[in-house]
Formats: sequence, structure tokens, C-alpha cells
Amino acid sequence: MFSFGRGGRRWRADTGLGRVIVEDARPDDAAALLGVHSEVLEEGLYFITEPDELTESVASKAALIRDLNRRPNARFFVARLEGEAVGMLLVQGGNLRRLHHNARIEIYVAARARGAGVGSALMSSCVEWATENPIITKLSLNVFAHNVRAIKLYERFGFTREGYRAREYRLADGRYLDDVLMSRAVEGDGAAGEGGAFSA
Repeated sequence: MFSFGRGGRRWRADTGLGRVIVEDARPDDAAALLGVHSEVLEEGLYFITEPDELTESVASKAALIRDLNRRPNARFFVARLEGEAVGMLLVQGGNLRRLHHNARIEIYVAARARGAGVGSALMSSCVEWATENPIITKLSLNVFAHNVRAIKLYERFGFTREGYRAREYRLADGRYLDDVLMSRAVEGDGAAGEGGAFSA
């Protein structure tokens, strides 16, 4: 379920840590969201990008927010926990015509906000938005094979595994990581998955 808030659509959910609101990010969220992005990368566990490879600035993050939220097949969502930005989800349909329908997801949740439903809130918002979007018919994502917690979250929202790439990434210490490709169809299914119950 969703409600409309000032400035656009907002999704609300009560979690173990308090009330979460998911809505379109604003350019003035850029500094806080760059902080979340940097914090998650510093953990070194979940993304290809290493911390020193993050070259974004507050200005470029703000520009990305404006760009995605202007595009008809993309969105930049922010999750606010009791008013504090603690997570973000980027969903981007392709720029080429043959890829307009296929939107790729990136999700980041600050460590302090995990385990209380923030990730579910972001995913539920994304799936509902995509289901109602006339362009998007497929959602896709990549996840490290060892990230079982994330894979279980995606499966709750109807994602299935469609590919596996062994030894896709090489760490500085010489170890390799495998990559799982997941997706779900959204065309006209009207379902947001099991993971989140949202109310006004």
C-alpha cells in the first residue's frame, strides 16, 4: 500500500527501529546519501567498487538524483528512518530502446539500519513503482553468491536466479567471488512481494 505525500509518492512502514518513509530522493539528500554509499563500501563485503574507487562528489550525487527522477524508466529512492537518510535504491531502465524495459537495481542500507525492515521497505517501494510503470517489464540485479541474506530478501520479492558467474571478481588478496544474476517480471502482475506491508 502507498500514500501520496507532499512532492510525490511516499511509502511508509513501521519497523523494529521506528517508522521508515521511502520516497523519491531530493538533490539536498545528496550529502547524506553519499555518506551512506561510502559507509557501505567501507565494509568491503557487498559491492564491486572498493572504497577508494568511489569518485562521486555531493554535486555529482545530486545531479544523479535529478537525472534518475526525471527519467520515465528510472527512480532514485531514499529510505528515511525517523527522518534520517539510512538507505537508497537506484532503479534504472536502459538508455537503449531495446533495454528501456529492463531496470537494474542497486540497493544500499547503512549497517545501523539493517535487520529492521529498511531493505524490505526499499524493495517493496521499487517493485510497486515498477509494476505501475508502463515501460518497465523486468527488474534485474547482481549479488555476490556469499551474500545469502540479500539473496533471501530478493527471493521474498519474487526474484529468481537466472545466471551464475563463477570467479567473476578478484579481491586484492587473490580470492575470487562468484556472482549471481537475479530478475523478476513485473508486467501487469500488480504484486509487490511478501516483504513489506505499507500503509498511509
